[in-house]
Amino acid sequence: MGLQLHRQDDTSTAVDSLMLAMGIAAESLRLVGPALVEIVTLRRGRICLQPTDLNRGEQLVQILGCESPLDHRMFVPGHTLWTGERGGLEVQVRSALRKVVAR
Repeated sequence: MGLQLHRQDDTSTAVDSLMLAMGIAAESLRLVGPALVEIVTLRRGRICLQPTDLNRGEQLVQILGCESPLDHRMFVPGHTLWTGERGGLEVQVRSALRKVVAR
């Protein structure tokens, strides 16, 4: 009678969700062009892309359809984290801190 750390079903589900994330990351890289991306982070249910130049991040955002910005002004350098959804996964893209225009 030993300790069972995980069931086979749990392992299959975890592998499937990571394989899905890898596929969506690969598709995203093909769409934006791999030369524009410095870092890809994969997690179950989420991928994050960081461009080689944060000033080109909004270019990736437009291609991938990320529409929700979150400005991080306290970081140095400040940046905006854009989120969207592709294939059921959250997609995050970092970009240079956007300049918000007051209305």
